[in-house]
Amino acid sequence: MKWYERQKQLYAQRNQPTPEPSAEETTAVNDALEEVKVENNYENTYREETVREYEAEVEDMEESEYMLEDIEYDTTIINKGSILNGNIESDNDLIIHGHVKGDVVCNANLSVYGVVEGSIQCGNAYFDNAIVVGDIGCSGSLQINESSTIDGNVEAYELMNGGRIKGNAMVNDGVRFLSTSVIVGDIDANDIEIERGAVIQGSVKIRQEVYFEN
Repeated sequence: MKWYERQKQLYAQRNQPTPEPSAEETTAVNDALEEVKVENNYENTYREETVREYEAEVEDMEESEYMLEDIEYDTTIINKGSILNGNIESDNDLIIHGHVKGDVVCNANLSVYGVVEGSIQCGNAYFDNAIVVGDIGCSGSLQINESSTIDGNVEAYELMNGGRIKGNAMVNDGVRFLSTSVIVGDIDANDIEIERGAVIQGSVKIRQEVYFEN
């Protein structure tokens, strides 16, 4: 074959129209592209979910650390089995599980699950399975559950009693005696609620103005 005939043949081959792909080839290419697209979407979704989970874990950790800091720095705890001889004064919340032999002054919230031999002054107070030998003064709410015993006078803004009180109760607002409650002493309150079964051995004074028609 002569040189110019060879060049003519190559030119003709290069300028031939590109054959149309078959239906099978088109379907295969489309399927491959769809698989790549799905795989990319899955990877993007996985990354987004992973980032969200990580952010949620960080937020939970920060909240837990915040709560731990609250407990560590804003609450004083006397553990069960410990005996403290001496007075206590705290501006933070105070939780007593052990035995305190001395007066307690808490300028925040007080929870007693143990024994206190001494007077108590506090804001709000909660007594659960507690024994207190001494007077109690609460500027806020005082709650005494059925397994607690108070040997002393009680003064509070409001009182809910389900336990035993051996002493007088002076309440600025309302007092509620549950069916399990016992009080041996006088009661002075703005209003009173007594459930059936409660035992009251003492005088009751309700500070309400009373008028009689002549």
